[in-house]
Amino acid sequence: MSVDVASTLVLLILLFPLGGAALNALLGPRLGRQFVNVVGTASILASFVVATLLLANVVGAPSGHSSITVRLWQWLNLGSGNLSVGMDFTLDPLSAIMAMVITGVGFLIHVYSVGYMEHDEGIARFFAYMNFFIFSMLGLVLAGDLVILIIGWALVAFSSYVLIGFWHDRPSAVLAARKAFITQVVGDVAMVIAAFLIFLNAHTLSLPNVFARTAAFPSGGILVTGICVLLAIGAFAKSAQFPLHTWLPDAMEGPTPVSALIHAATMVTAGVYLIARFHPLFNLAPVAEGMVACVGIGTALMAGVIALSQIDIKRVIAYSTMSQIGLMIYAVGIGAYSAGLFHFAMHSVFKALLFMAAGNVIHALRDEQDIRLMGGLSARMRWTQWSFLSGSLALAGIPIFAGWFSKENLLGFGTVSGPGAAPWLLYVVGVGINVLTGLYAFRLWAVVFQGEPQTARVWAAKEARRVMLIPVVMLGVLSLIVAWPLQWPIPNAVRVFTDFLAPVFAAGPPTPAAEPGVGLATVALVIGTLASLFGVGLAQRIWVRGDPEPAALLVRLPRGLPLLSYNKFYFDELYDRALVNPTRAVARTLRRVVEPDIMDGWVSGIGSVLRGLSIDVRSVETGFIRDYASLFAVFAVLFVVITVVFVAR
Repeated sequence: MSVDVASTLVLLILLFPLGGAALNALLGPRLGRQFVNVVGTASILASFVVATLLLANVVGAPSGHSSITVRLWQWLNLGSGNLSVGMDFTLDPLSAIMAMVITGVGFLIHVYSVGYMEHDEGIARFFAYMNFFIFSMLGLVLAGDLVILIIGWALVAFSSYVLIGFWHDRPSAVLAARKAFITQVVGDVAMVIAAFLIFLNAHTLSLPNVFARTAAFPSGGILVTGICVLLAIGAFAKSAQFPLHTWLPDAMEGPTPVSALIHAATMVTAGVYLIARFHPLFNLAPVAEGMVACVGIGTALMAGVIALSQIDIKRVIAYSTMSQIGLMIYAVGIGAYSAGLFHFAMHSVFKALLFMAAGNVIHALRDEQDIRLMGGLSARMRWTQWSFLSGSLALAGIPIFAGWFSKENLLGFGTVSGPGAAPWLLYVVGVGINVLTGLYAFRLWAVVFQGEPQTARVWAAKEARRVMLIPVVMLGVLSLIVAWPLQWPIPNAVRVFTDFLAPVFAAGPPTPAAEPGVGLATVALVIGTLASLFGVGLAQRIWVRGDPEPAALLVRLPRGLPLLSYNKFYFDELYDRALVNPTRAVARTLRRVVEPDIMDGWVSGIGSVLRGLSIDVRSVETGFIRDYASLFAVFAVLFVVITVVFVAR
């Protein structure tokens, strides 16, 4: 791939969504809904076509030449070249896959949005925000310079803020947007500090140059460990991992297409991409890698437990997202980068499907989101029900569905890689997460679509319009077949995805994750699959057959566990008491004591002095000509004296 071709592709893939955002923002309100719908979707389709060309060029590149960094222009060059920032973008297998997922799934979500937002008056603003988000995300994953990466990272946070708070007349949406933005700023600060430390030691901001100078970071040292921990904090904030995870469920206040785009297919996986991109540094910091793996698997377990008790359809899916992202973080933490990214690609398909199918249900029930008021929708929304079932089977990791290929491939690495002397401990937790995933995935499907209708709204429900249904059905089919030609968890089988990414992760020190042996991989595959099937079977027995009844089952569980799960382990309350309430108390004290007595006091004092001075000066202004003539004479004499005394010398 030549530099000219690469530069053209980069410009086009970025300019199409940015141009769509600008046109919708400036002309959309005047030219109407049809113009907005066409521009909003066509711009992302055009980006998808460019992403396909980019992928084709990367695939067709000669061996060893599949990665190229292009500089569109030199932005800053300060201090005789000591600080150089260029508009650098990297085209390689990793960025090509990310661009394909962002634009491909993003296009289907944009098509779906045409129907979902049909009656919303702010449609031009909505598509402008959505297009700008795609632009920001593409800038992030294509960035070849630390500064450009941080700018893209911040623009993604801003885009998520305006999209989550799109319905700004709802106080809950405004609070959710603010919460998401503030949480992500914590990660942004950590990333900026990490970038500063990298520049001080590598003396460059270009990512390829940073990775080529890993000798500047002694293996296992405090410096590289600290840098990787800071990068991990940035990843945790963006990917909603413990302890920076509380913003994701609240972000469901945004429109359902926003949930599908940001919180399923793209933004929350940016943390996985960040760790994978900086793998040459993480390979030098085993302590940081261990922390990442433990946080990922712990978040996955916690989110799975919480998802079992939630009653809002979108929040259940949100916690499932948090859990699956935790598995991806765990994978990149143990060095199984390709496995984590494969799960990212598969997850983007079936999770976007689940959110959009949930949007169909919400639309049909006139904005009802409480699953206890649903039931019996399978007979009224057959296409949505079958698509939702396909996504649920993929999420639960049932064989031949996409999630089974990626999740079992991921967990297989956990048998041989991981922090400490016994990596299988985290693998056992991963198997337990398989059971939890099957439980909450099929609890949701059964409560929403099976049984008897619980309200009159369900009786009146109808299938979604084609513009909303076609993307859902397409993703439902992809959830079944998309993984088949790419990667199989069976030993010595298809490895197209891993082989494609091999050049990215072959550079630098060897990755710590070793391939499990044939026998071990087979055992891990069987155990993980049986765990998923057990979770689904148990969910069917409880929520479809009612044996035992869910209410009766709660009595048998350890006391307090259902309450902890329902209240999300009280993290929001804990943060309110530890951070929010003390800050508000300090603010109230400052307002009551410091502002009136100190701040207002010295301001009022200065005002009083100036007021008295003005009164004294005003007394000179008598209005009589004789007084002005006298003053003029006095100052004329002073001027002459000063001139003679000083100028004459």
